[in-house]
Amino acid sequence: MRDTNKTKVCYAELQADQSKKQYITSETAWNKIVKDAAAATPPEAPPDLVATQTFGYKFAETVVEAVELAGGRGVGEFENIDVFLGVYNYAASLRQDNEANDILTSESFQAKEGVWDVSYAVAQKVERAKMTPEEQAIKSLAKGGIHITPDQLRAALAMISQQAGGQAASA
Repeated sequence: MRDTNKTKVCYAELQADQSKKQYITSETAWNKIVKDAAAATPPEAPPDLVATQTFGYKFAETVVEAVELAGGRGVGEFENIDVFLGVYNYAASLRQDNEANDILTSESFQAKEGVWDVSYAVAQKVERAKMTPEEQAIKSLAKGGIHITPDQLRAALAMISQQAGGQAASA
């Protein structure tokens, strides 16, 4: 069984309507928020720290450990089969969703007649690639309902840079 720790931070920011909205982030991200606030000109107060806690996580490295982590006593002794299957099926659905998304967004995508089975993705070994800042921006915009291509993002950033440069020159 592999153990790891994560420190999470809950903080609150004042919204435009004067209500406070809480967010949860990593300790590293929180430290960057505090550093950026202090480095701002003029310095800004960081958001309100609500709580911080380090949590222990366990990850199975064998099937037996996976069953035990889900509350069983070993392979063949599934005491909490609903828990085990729930966790497994959630992970399986994420793998299949990611594969379907990759297919739909590939440049070579061509629709097929009928249902496109992506269940093979559950057993595929995948290496998690770090997203570029450009990919992160496109993904974040898509979550907000704005769907753009990398070329459109680059063009928008060029316009913003040009406008910012023009404003700095006129100031």
